[in-house]
Amino acid sequence: MSFKFELLVEACLLVKDVIIVLVLGIPIIFQRLFNALFPNEFKNVTGQLVLITGGGGGLGREMALNLASHGCNIVIVDVNLKAAKETCEELRGKNVSAYAYQVDVSSYDEVQVLIDTVYREIGPVDILINNAGLIQFTFLNDTTVENVHRLIDVNVKGYIWTTKVVLEKMMDRKRGHIVAISSLSGVHAFPWAVVYSTSKFAVNGFMAAVAEQLRLQGYADQIQTTCVCPYYIATRKDIVDFLQKPRFELLTTKYTARTTVEGILRNESFVSVPPLMDFGLKISQFFPLKVQQLVRDHIMREYELHSAL
Repeated sequence: MSFKFELLVEACLLVKDVIIVLVLGIPIIFQRLFNALFPNEFKNVTGQLVLITGGGGGLGREMALNLASHGCNIVIVDVNLKAAKETCEELRGKNVSAYAYQVDVSSYDEVQVLIDTVYREIGPVDILINNAGLIQFTFLNDTTVENVHRLIDVNVKGYIWTTKVVLEKMMDRKRGHIVAISSLSGVHAFPWAVVYSTSKFAVNGFMAAVAEQLRLQGYADQIQTTCVCPYYIATRKDIVDFLQKPRFELLTTKYTARTTVEGILRNESFVSVPPLMDFGLKISQFFPLKVQQLVRDHIMREYELHSAL
Protein backbone atom coordinates (compact mmCIF):
# COMPACT_ATOMS: atom_id res chain seq x y z
CA MET A 1 0.00 0.00 0.00
CA SER A 2 2.80 2.39 0.91
CA PHE A 3 4.59 1.60 -2.34
CA LYS A 4 1.47 2.50 -4.36
CA PHE A 5 1.11 5.68 -2.32
CA GLU A 6 4.71 6.65 -3.08
CA LEU A 7 4.08 6.07 -6.79
CA LEU A 8 1.00 8.27 -6.61
CA VAL A 9 2.97 11.03 -4.88
CA GLU A 10 5.73 10.81 -7.50
CA ALA A 11 3.15 10.96 -10.29
CA CYS A 12 1.53 14.04 -8.75
CA LEU A 13 4.91 15.76 -8.39
CA LEU A 14 5.75 14.95 -12.01
CA VAL A 15 2.43 16.38 -13.21
CA LYS A 16 3.09 19.50 -11.16
CA ASP A 17 6.56 19.88 -12.72
CA VAL A 18 5.13 19.42 -16.23
CA ILE A 19 2.53 22.12 -15.57
CA ILE A 20 5.26 24.48 -14.33
CA VAL A 21 7.33 23.84 -17.47
CA LEU A 22 4.29 24.48 -19.68
CA VAL A 23 3.40 27.70 -17.87
CA LEU A 24 6.96 29.01 -18.07
CA GLY A 25 7.72 27.58 -21.50
CA ILE A 26 4.72 28.63 -23.58
CA PRO A 27 5.58 32.36 -23.46
CA ILE A 28 9.15 31.50 -24.53
CA ILE A 29 7.82 29.49 -27.48
CA PHE A 30 5.61 32.39 -28.58
CA GLN A 31 8.56 34.75 -28.20
CA ARG A 32 10.65 32.51 -30.47
CA LEU A 33 7.86 32.43 -33.04
CA PHE A 34 7.63 36.21 -32.90
CA ASN A 35 11.41 36.51 -33.35
CA ALA A 36 11.22 34.18 -36.34
CA LEU A 37 8.76 36.57 -37.99
CA PHE A 38 10.42 39.74 -36.71
CA PRO A 39 14.13 38.98 -36.14
CA ASN A 40 16.22 40.86 -33.62
CA GLU A 41 18.34 43.73 -34.86
CA PHE A 42 22.03 43.09 -35.49
CA LYS A 43 24.37 43.77 -32.61
CA ASN A 44 27.15 46.28 -33.23
CA VAL A 45 30.47 44.50 -33.78
CA THR A 46 32.46 47.41 -35.22
CA GLY A 47 36.06 47.20 -34.06
CA GLN A 48 35.69 43.74 -32.54
CA LEU A 49 38.32 41.06 -33.18
CA VAL A 50 37.13 37.86 -34.86
CA LEU A 51 39.31 34.75 -35.06
CA ILE A 52 38.32 32.28 -37.80
CA THR A 53 39.94 28.87 -38.16
CA GLY A 54 40.09 27.49 -41.67
CA GLY A 55 39.70 31.05 -42.94
CA GLY A 56 42.05 30.81 -45.90
CA GLY A 57 39.32 29.81 -48.33
CA GLY A 58 35.78 28.57 -48.80
CA LEU A 59 33.22 29.39 -46.14
CA GLY A 60 35.82 30.75 -43.72
CA ARG A 61 37.00 33.31 -46.25
CA GLU A 62 33.45 34.41 -47.09
CA MET A 63 32.53 34.81 -43.42
CA ALA A 64 35.66 36.89 -42.90
CA LEU A 65 34.77 39.20 -45.80
CA ASN A 66 31.21 39.52 -44.54
CA LEU A 67 32.27 40.34 -40.99
CA ALA A 68 34.84 42.82 -42.30
CA SER A 69 31.93 44.64 -43.97
CA HIS A 70 30.47 45.03 -40.47
CA GLY A 71 33.71 46.63 -39.28
CA CYS A 72 35.35 43.62 -37.62
CA ASN A 73 39.10 43.10 -37.51
CA ILE A 74 39.98 39.54 -38.47
CA VAL A 75 42.50 36.89 -37.50
CA ILE A 76 42.75 34.19 -40.16
CA VAL A 77 44.04 30.81 -38.97
CA ASP A 78 44.80 28.11 -41.53
CA VAL A 79 47.25 25.31 -42.25
CA ASN A 80 47.76 27.01 -45.62
CA LEU A 81 49.61 30.21 -44.74
CA LYS A 82 49.65 31.44 -48.34
CA ALA A 83 45.85 31.23 -48.57
CA ALA A 84 45.51 32.91 -45.17
CA LYS A 85 47.71 35.82 -46.27
CA GLU A 86 45.78 36.21 -49.53
CA THR A 87 42.50 36.40 -47.60
CA CYS A 88 44.02 39.02 -45.32
CA GLU A 89 44.99 41.14 -48.34
CA GLU A 90 41.34 41.15 -49.44
CA LEU A 91 40.20 42.02 -45.93
CA ARG A 92 42.54 44.99 -45.67
CA GLY A 93 40.88 46.33 -48.79
CA LYS A 94 37.79 46.79 -46.61
CA ASN A 95 39.73 49.10 -44.28
CA VAL A 96 40.01 46.64 -41.40
CA SER A 97 43.03 45.02 -39.77
CA ALA A 98 43.74 41.41 -40.73
CA TYR A 99 46.34 38.93 -39.47
CA ALA A 100 47.37 35.51 -40.84
CA TYR A 101 48.66 32.59 -38.80
CA GLN A 102 49.61 29.06 -39.82
CA VAL A 103 48.31 26.64 -37.19
CA ASP A 104 47.20 23.01 -37.03
CA VAL A 105 44.16 23.27 -34.77
CA SER A 106 44.35 19.57 -33.90
CA SER A 107 47.45 20.40 -31.82
CA TYR A 108 46.60 21.82 -28.39
CA ASP A 109 50.12 23.22 -28.01
CA GLU A 110 49.91 25.11 -31.31
CA VAL A 111 46.49 26.48 -30.38
CA GLN A 112 47.75 27.61 -26.97
CA VAL A 113 50.72 29.42 -28.54
CA LEU A 114 48.44 31.01 -31.17
CA ILE A 115 45.95 32.40 -28.66
CA ASP A 116 48.68 33.68 -26.34
CA THR A 117 50.32 35.42 -29.31
CA VAL A 118 47.07 36.97 -30.53
CA TYR A 119 46.16 38.31 -27.07
CA ARG A 120 49.67 39.65 -26.53
CA GLU A 121 50.27 41.21 -29.96
CA ILE A 122 46.76 42.14 -31.16
CA GLY A 123 44.23 42.00 -28.35
CA PRO A 124 41.40 39.88 -26.92
CA VAL A 125 39.23 37.77 -29.21
CA ASP A 126 35.59 38.91 -29.17
CA ILE A 127 34.22 36.26 -31.56
CA LEU A 128 35.75 32.83 -32.12
CA ILE A 129 34.54 30.94 -35.20
CA ASN A 130 35.56 27.29 -35.32
CA ASN A 131 35.35 26.52 -39.02
CA ALA A 132 38.40 24.38 -39.90
CA GLY A 133 37.30 20.91 -40.90
CA LEU A 134 37.85 17.89 -43.10
CA ILE A 135 35.24 15.94 -45.07
CA GLN A 136 35.50 12.39 -46.30
CA PHE A 137 32.92 10.51 -48.37
CA THR A 138 33.35 6.88 -47.36
CA PHE A 139 31.50 4.05 -45.71
CA LEU A 140 33.08 3.01 -42.42
CA ASN A 141 34.66 -0.15 -43.85
CA ASP A 142 36.33 1.87 -46.63
CA THR A 143 38.10 4.41 -44.44
CA THR A 144 41.57 3.97 -42.97
CA VAL A 145 42.58 4.22 -39.34
CA GLU A 146 44.85 7.15 -40.18
CA ASN A 147 42.01 9.06 -41.87
CA VAL A 148 39.70 8.47 -38.91
CA HIS A 149 42.30 9.85 -36.50
CA ARG A 150 42.97 12.91 -38.65
CA LEU A 151 39.31 13.73 -39.23
CA ILE A 152 38.36 13.43 -35.56
CA ASP A 153 41.47 15.34 -34.49
CA VAL A 154 40.60 18.31 -36.73
CA ASN A 155 36.79 18.26 -36.70
CA VAL A 156 36.30 17.55 -33.01
CA LYS A 157 39.48 18.08 -31.00
CA GLY A 158 40.31 21.23 -32.97
CA TYR A 159 37.01 22.78 -31.86
CA ILE A 160 37.54 21.69 -28.27
CA TRP A 161 41.10 23.06 -28.05
CA THR A 162 40.35 26.51 -29.47
CA THR A 163 37.18 26.85 -27.42
CA LYS A 164 38.89 25.73 -24.22
CA VAL A 165 41.72 28.25 -24.51
CA VAL A 166 39.62 31.19 -25.71
CA LEU A 167 36.68 30.55 -23.38
CA GLU A 168 38.88 30.85 -20.29
CA LYS A 169 39.90 34.34 -21.40
CA MET A 170 36.31 35.29 -22.32
CA MET A 171 35.22 34.29 -18.83
CA ASP A 172 37.85 36.62 -17.36
CA ARG A 173 36.49 39.48 -19.51
CA LYS A 174 32.86 38.38 -19.00
CA ARG A 175 32.13 38.83 -22.70
CA GLY A 176 32.52 36.98 -25.98
CA HIS A 177 30.88 34.78 -28.59
CA ILE A 178 31.79 31.17 -29.49
CA VAL A 179 30.69 29.92 -32.92
CA ALA A 180 30.98 26.41 -34.36
CA ILE A 181 30.40 25.54 -37.99
CA SER A 182 28.86 22.09 -37.86
CA SER A 183 26.62 20.45 -40.47
CA LEU A 184 23.12 19.10 -40.98
CA SER A 185 24.89 15.74 -41.03
CA GLY A 186 25.15 16.30 -37.28
CA VAL A 187 21.34 16.28 -37.13
CA HIS A 188 20.50 13.82 -39.91
CA ALA A 189 23.08 11.02 -40.15
CA PHE A 190 24.70 10.79 -43.59
CA PRO A 191 25.54 7.10 -44.20
CA TRP A 192 27.96 7.71 -47.07
CA ALA A 193 30.16 9.88 -44.83
CA VAL A 194 30.06 7.92 -41.58
CA VAL A 195 33.06 9.33 -39.72
CA TYR A 196 32.40 12.89 -40.92
CA SER A 197 28.78 12.67 -39.79
CA THR A 198 29.96 11.29 -36.44
CA SER A 199 32.28 14.26 -35.99
CA LYS A 200 29.45 16.72 -36.63
CA PHE A 201 27.13 15.02 -34.16
CA ALA A 202 29.99 15.46 -31.70
CA VAL A 203 30.27 19.17 -32.53
CA ASN A 204 26.52 19.69 -31.99
CA GLY A 205 26.70 17.92 -28.64
CA PHE A 206 29.82 19.84 -27.66
CA MET A 207 28.22 23.21 -28.35
CA ALA A 208 25.03 22.25 -26.50
CA ALA A 209 27.12 21.20 -23.50
CA VAL A 210 29.21 24.40 -23.59
CA ALA A 211 26.06 26.53 -23.73
CA GLU A 212 24.62 24.66 -20.75
CA GLN A 213 27.89 25.02 -18.84
CA LEU A 214 27.81 28.78 -19.39
CA ARG A 215 24.21 28.91 -18.17
CA LEU A 216 25.01 26.95 -15.01
CA GLN A 217 28.09 29.08 -14.30
CA GLY A 218 26.20 32.33 -14.76
CA TYR A 219 27.80 33.45 -18.04
CA ALA A 220 24.84 32.90 -20.39
CA ASP A 221 24.07 36.61 -20.73
CA GLN A 222 27.73 37.54 -21.19
CA ILE A 223 29.13 34.85 -23.50
CA GLN A 224 27.01 33.81 -26.48
CA THR A 225 27.20 30.53 -28.38
CA THR A 226 26.08 29.74 -31.93
CA CYS A 227 26.08 26.34 -33.63
CA VAL A 228 25.67 26.52 -37.42
CA CYS A 229 24.39 23.52 -39.40
CA PRO A 230 24.51 24.01 -43.18
CA TYR A 231 23.44 21.62 -45.90
CA TYR A 232 26.13 20.73 -48.45
CA ILE A 233 28.12 23.73 -49.64
CA ALA A 234 29.69 23.86 -53.10
CA THR A 235 33.11 24.77 -51.76
CA ARG A 236 35.26 22.13 -53.45
CA LYS A 237 35.22 20.23 -56.73
CA ASP A 238 35.31 16.82 -55.02
CA ILE A 239 32.11 17.65 -53.13
CA VAL A 240 30.35 18.83 -56.28
CA ASP A 241 31.55 15.78 -58.21
CA PHE A 242 30.38 13.36 -55.53
CA LEU A 243 26.95 14.96 -55.12
CA GLN A 244 26.01 14.60 -58.76
CA LYS A 245 22.27 14.18 -58.14
CA PRO A 246 21.34 15.88 -54.86
CA ARG A 247 17.63 16.39 -54.24
CA PHE A 248 18.28 19.93 -53.04
CA GLU A 249 20.56 22.44 -54.71
CA LEU A 250 23.99 22.85 -53.12
CA LEU A 251 24.47 26.01 -51.09
CA THR A 252 26.79 28.75 -52.25
CA THR A 253 29.50 29.95 -49.89
CA LYS A 254 28.21 33.53 -50.11
CA TYR A 255 24.66 32.57 -49.09
CA THR A 256 25.88 30.31 -46.29
CA ALA A 257 28.30 32.94 -44.98
CA ARG A 258 25.64 35.66 -45.06
CA THR A 259 23.07 33.51 -43.25
CA THR A 260 25.68 32.45 -40.69
CA VAL A 261 26.87 35.98 -39.97
CA GLU A 262 23.28 37.21 -39.64
CA GLY A 263 22.67 34.49 -37.04
CA ILE A 264 25.81 35.49 -35.15
CA LEU A 265 24.85 39.17 -35.17
CA ARG A 266 21.42 38.24 -33.79
CA ASN A 267 22.96 36.05 -31.06
CA GLU A 268 21.05 33.02 -32.31
CA SER A 269 22.06 29.83 -30.51
CA PHE A 270 21.35 27.60 -33.52
CA VAL A 271 21.46 28.44 -37.22
CA SER A 272 20.28 26.06 -39.93
CA VAL A 273 21.21 26.73 -43.55
CA PRO A 274 18.76 26.77 -45.28
CA PRO A 275 16.63 27.82 -42.30
CA LEU A 276 13.74 25.34 -42.57
CA MET A 277 15.65 22.15 -43.42
CA ASP A 278 16.69 21.47 -39.83
CA PHE A 279 13.07 21.80 -38.68
CA GLY A 280 11.90 19.27 -41.24
CA LEU A 281 14.63 16.78 -40.34
CA LYS A 282 13.88 17.05 -36.63
CA ILE A 283 10.16 16.52 -37.23
CA SER A 284 10.96 13.29 -39.09
CA GLN A 285 12.79 12.00 -35.99
CA PHE A 286 9.47 11.79 -34.12
CA PHE A 287 8.39 9.00 -36.46
CA PRO A 288 9.40 5.30 -36.37
CA LEU A 289 12.67 4.33 -38.03
CA LYS A 290 10.91 2.83 -41.06
CA VAL A 291 9.18 6.16 -41.69
CA GLN A 292 12.48 8.02 -41.33
CA GLN A 293 13.93 5.70 -43.94
CA LEU A 294 11.04 6.57 -46.26
CA VAL A 295 11.99 10.22 -45.79
CA ARG A 296 15.56 9.34 -46.79
CA ASP A 297 14.45 7.36 -49.84
CA HIS A 298 11.62 9.52 -51.18
CA ILE A 299 12.24 13.08 -49.92
CA MET A 300 16.00 13.31 -49.43
CA ARG A 301 16.49 10.64 -52.15
CA GLU A 302 19.73 9.52 -50.57
CA TYR A 303 19.68 6.16 -52.32
CA GLU A 304 20.71 8.01 -55.49
CA LEU A 305 23.84 9.21 -53.73
CA HIS A 306 24.54 5.73 -52.37
CA SER A 307 24.82 4.47 -55.92
CA ALA A 308 27.72 6.86 -56.47
CA LEU A 309 29.87 4.97 -54.00
